[in-house]
Amino acid sequence: MDISDRRKSILQVVDHRLRRAGLQAARLASWWMKPQQWPRPQRSSALGPLEVLRHETVVAVRREDDFADAALEAGKQHNVRLAAPRFDGIVVAPGRPLSFWRTLGRASAARGFTWGMELRGGCITPSVAGGLCLLSNALFAAAVHAGWRVLEHHSHSLEAVPPAPGSLPLDATVAWPDVDLVLEPSDGPARLAVRVDGDSLRVAIYAARPASERIELSGEETVVEGGGRRVRRSRVFRRRVNVADDADVRSEEIVRIERRILSAHELGRSCISCREIECADRPAEPVLVALRRKAR
Repeated sequence: MDISDRRKSILQVVDHRLRRAGLQAARLASWWMKPQQWPRPQRSSALGPLEVLRHETVVAVRREDDFADAALEAGKQHNVRLAAPRFDGIVVAPGRPLSFWRTLGRASAARGFTWGMELRGGCITPSVAGGLCLLSNALFAAAVHAGWRVLEHHSHSLEAVPPAPGSLPLDATVAWPDVDLVLEPSDGPARLAVRVDGDSLRVAIYAARPASERIELSGEETVVEGGGRRVRRSRVFRRRVNVADDADVRSEEIVRIERRILSAHELGRSCISCREIECADRPAEPVLVALRRKAR
């Protein structure tokens, strides 16, 4: 079978959904039983003003490549614009980390979220609230550059878009509620400023004082082939340097991932264009018809 044939049987889909339900229930129970570990987000600080810019990450909301489906791309942009204000003004501190899902809550159609792109099971699949990984990616990148601790992080296992030359894989996938992104400042409270400005998503981190450390990032990667598939193996390292005397403080590996690279004929393929009607994981046909019409 060709590696791009991702048809899923009913048994595979049911098995996956049952396992996901168990993980979701466990995470929700943890929120309820360990509130000190999963604090609710707050937008005020009793520790004084947080106005010193530590880092700002700016990413394009609109994709410029030729592989994006128009309907899913429009849905992603809508979802990111809807979610970004939930993170704007959030105050976090050591011992009071940022959890993506505790901050946003469940992203549902009832709250206004719509169909966007999700990477699931090796496929590009339409999903309500799809595309929110653009926001989690930006939050993760900003936190890494600001020197924050990474308490929970999950990378994508599929490379749906060829990376820009020289870029580092600072992405973070999220799925309600157990595939989370949890980040914590390392040297005092900080405030997030998150907004969509035109076609740009801006994530800025502010603190009470300038950083005492300079953050330097580096990476390494290899591409391996075998069994009809190509995989990119990547590592990202973070080096902390004392600003006062240029002395090394600590070096650490913060990302180690293995990601399948889509073949040329898979790029841009999704359930909307895929005709594998036997796949049990496809959205209902009326949804796909509506998305195809929206893309025209």
